Amino acid sequence: MSEGGTQGLQILEAILADPDNQQCVDCGALDFSWASTTLGCFVCIRCSGIHRQIGVHISRIKSVQLDSWVESDCLVLHKNGNSKVENTFASNRPEQYAKPTSSSPSMLIEHWIRAKYEWKEFHMDASHTPIYLKGVKSGTLVKKGKERGCWLPRHFILDRVTNSISYYDKASTTGQKILGQIDLTRCFVLIPNEKMTDRPNTLHLLYQKGRQMRSVYVSSTTNREIVEWYYAIRTLQTHLGFSRNCVTTVVESFLSKTPPEGKGKWRNRWCILAADRLLYYKNILDPFPKGVVTLSSGDTVEKLYESPKHLKSGPDYKFVLTTKKRVYYWGTQNEETCLRWINALSEVIGSFWEGE
Repeated sequence: MSEGGTQGLQILEAILADPDNQQCVDCGALDFSWASTTLGCFVCIRCSGIHRQIGVHISRIKSVQLDSWVESDCLVLHKNGNSKVENTFASNRPEQYAKPTSSSPSMLIEHWIRAKYEWKEFHMDASHTPIYLKGVKSGTLVKKGKERGCWLPRHFILDRVTNSISYYDKASTTGQKILGQIDLTRCFVLIPNEKMTDRPNTLHLLYQKGRQMRSVYVSSTTNREIVEWYYAIRTLQTHLGFSRNCVTTVVESFLSKTPPEGKGKWRNRWCILAADRLLYYKNILDPFPKGVVTLSSGDTVEKLYESPKHLKSGPDYKFVLTTKKRVYYWGTQNEETCLRWINALSEVIGSFWEGE
């Protein structure tokens, strides 16, 4: 800590001795290197950037290590602290609004911080639940076309009667033909990697259409709008008993794949693991996958430390997924990516045994 008033530093050190203050109040990261001197809480470097965006009139951020600390700033932290701030600003958080973690997508964390401190949706004095957390939502989103790939505005309505999302050409739905309807009981709601989609504030609706899995991508100009859609859908699916279909953290990356039994050329595929489905696509944002692997109990996944002779070529790091129907060989040039996929697949497969 930089030098400031001696008494102020002593107060700050005493505050940091409290275990509740030794993590980020917003995402739970074990990083408390920043503090809000107006709210009186500690945050991580990632969340501190969002606090700065919402303005110093709400949250003024200082570095615990690099900035000078005066007694008045320390007294705010002493008076409040993480526990009191959380009780004040988040005590009315409904169950269907899951508190983000340090591994959550950035747009969920940003919405959480703004909803807490800027909009005060979960404040202890809040008198009503936001309408989107009652499973009610409608509005215009930009949708990626299935064939030409153009992004076009469409009017979406979350329908509690049919348990579906319907979308139209225009906001006035009177006399209009429905362009599409998504059954929420057969739909996964995913938050894609913003760096890979190259489009901010995007939602991925992955649903069963006949025998195929269909992907619909929608986006908005604002973080608030798209996250409200995510939680409105989550709320309705929770009511229907399908809360598992709302997946906040998705394992997704490019992987290389060979034809059956590992004989043939390695091809790059965009892969997504959502619940018990591993889907692989030729390109990111394709409407339909080239293939879907449905995982089940008895499947196995393991790293290949020594590749068989017919797999000597290809990526440096490989793993094999063995299902009841066939053997899949996957590879990547990054060991961390390889291990992340193995761990995620193992966790899904292990969950089947737990349920038996």
